[in-house]
Amino acid sequence: MSFRTRLFVFLALTGVLPVALLGWLSFSLHRAEVERTVSRAQVSVATEAARNVERTVASGVDGLRLSVGALPVAHLSDAELAAVLRIPYRQLPAVSAVVLLGKDGNLLAPPVYEENGEKSDSFSEADLQSLLRHAPVDLARQAGTALGVPYRGSTGTTRLPVALRIDRARVVAAELSLQEIAARLSQLSGTGFLASQAGVPLAGPAALSREEAQLAASVVASRAPLSRLVRRDDGSEWLAAAAPVGAMGWAVGVAQPAKTAFSGAVRVRDYTLFWAAVALLLTGVLGALLARGLSQPVRELSQGVRALAEGRYDQTVPVDSRDELGQLADGFNQMAREIGRRDEEIRAWNTELQQRVEHRTAELKLAQDQILRTRRLAAIGSLGAGIAHELNNPLTAVCGLISLARKQLGESSPQTETLRQALEQARRVSKIVGDLRQFSEQERTHGGRRFPLAQPVRSALDLYAEELRDRRIEVREELQAGLREAQGDPVQIQQVVAHLLQNAIAAMPEGGELRIGISDVAGDALKLTVSDSGKGIPTDIRERIFDPFFTTKDGAAGVGLGLSSSHSIVEAHHGKLLVDSAPGRGATFTVLLPAAAPAAHLA
Repeated sequence: MSFRTRLFVFLALTGVLPVALLGWLSFSLHRAEVERTVSRAQVSVATEAARNVERTVASGVDGLRLSVGALPVAHLSDAELAAVLRIPYRQLPAVSAVVLLGKDGNLLAPPVYEENGEKSDSFSEADLQSLLRHAPVDLARQAGTALGVPYRGSTGTTRLPVALRIDRARVVAAELSLQEIAARLSQLSGTGFLASQAGVPLAGPAALSREEAQLAASVVASRAPLSRLVRRDDGSEWLAAAAPVGAMGWAVGVAQPAKTAFSGAVRVRDYTLFWAAVALLLTGVLGALLARGLSQPVRELSQGVRALAEGRYDQTVPVDSRDELGQLADGFNQMAREIGRRDEEIRAWNTELQQRVEHRTAELKLAQDQILRTRRLAAIGSLGAGIAHELNNPLTAVCGLISLARKQLGESSPQTETLRQALEQARRVSKIVGDLRQFSEQERTHGGRRFPLAQPVRSALDLYAEELRDRRIEVREELQAGLREAQGDPVQIQQVVAHLLQNAIAAMPEGGELRIGISDVAGDALKLTVSDSGKGIPTDIRERIFDPFFTTKDGAAGVGLGLSSSHSIVEAHHGKLLVDSAPGRGATFTVLLPAAAPAAHLA
């Protein structure tokens, strides 16, 4: 987190957090107080509405009982009684229908109702069947007056079945409409409803949410008014209160949206958010002013530290003031310059040390390679001397026997050509054995003589001049004049150059360029280089080219003793034979020879 961000956070915590905290506390306390006040008010409204429902139902039942009780039912037949029952039907607006039933609940006379009458709540044949099913006949015969289970009529209005015992055999059943109760509940503030103990709505909305039904069931079970926050099926929160309707098992509920109920607390919250926004704006303005004078120098100093960590010592921190921050910036710039100077010294020393290590490592590796190669050649030379000695006598005998056979058979014999080829191959084997013996006897036992190094080089070039022309190989000679003489055997040195020329010609079958040069090395040694533009030497076999019998040519082109023999000759002259090559870029062989007495070695 940057310094500017921390500054803004600090100002926000000191400026906005107290306002937000006080506003939240005020909103929470105000909301709790409003909830208690509104809940008490809604409980009062629900309790009064429950009393009105109870009075309305009791008034309807009492009116029906008094109206039927005033009739001379004991002296009237079933048909006459059915006609007389039109009087209470007409007198009581809440009565939707009146029927005369027997003790088994069967109709004793035609029912009294008007399907399209003056009643506000119409009655149909389906409603008659519902009344016959729900009429509490048995309960009325026992208690005299009984109320049944409410049900919904064909118009959606809840109906309440009522039964009155008029004698032992007959019962008057009537249906009371709760439409008037529903109309009164609709006039309440918010939403009013009448529900049974099971949470089934009897008046008001067609359906209640699960929490509203639970509230109604709790009120009926406890027979005490309750108030709580409920959530409807659409997710909205409402404040609801309910009160029991006497002992009828009903509950009257009143609900209004929590947003409306807590409108005062919501205004407090809005005021809190407004002043919090104002405080945040002031914090931003104050933070910007402080950032210009405080966070900007700190950020520049931080950037300078980052640049110093990345090794960019040329980046400095601007000094714009003479206060503590300015002194800190000036001290940082001096420290950065000193670190840069010391880093340059360390880098220079590391570079020099690395070069020395690489040089010494290369020298050590070269010396190790020379020692390993010398030991390997010495071991192979000893083995070759033994093999050559053992093979020389049998080969001489074979050649003599073949020559004697040719002489005895004569030139006209059919086997003459076969014997000639056998003799030729035997002589070739003899030559290979001779080369092997010569390879094993390369170490000189005397100091040799002084000779110009250019002499054996030109002799070898003259020897292969015709082959070089035939292969379309261009020769470039760079033989420096006025050089000191070499010491040793010029014939062996010519043999070394010849081997190098053979390899160069074999590496350029389609022609190319051959460069051969002689130069001086610090006045103490001579350097002979033979370079070709051929295909080069693969890296994986570069260390094996000086091994005896290792060759990349065909079997008829040689047996792989040329470079091994050349290396032994150069070593015998106290020199070095080096190779530098890469695939596709040709090869350069370098021969270093001392220009001193036989005992002088290269430094």
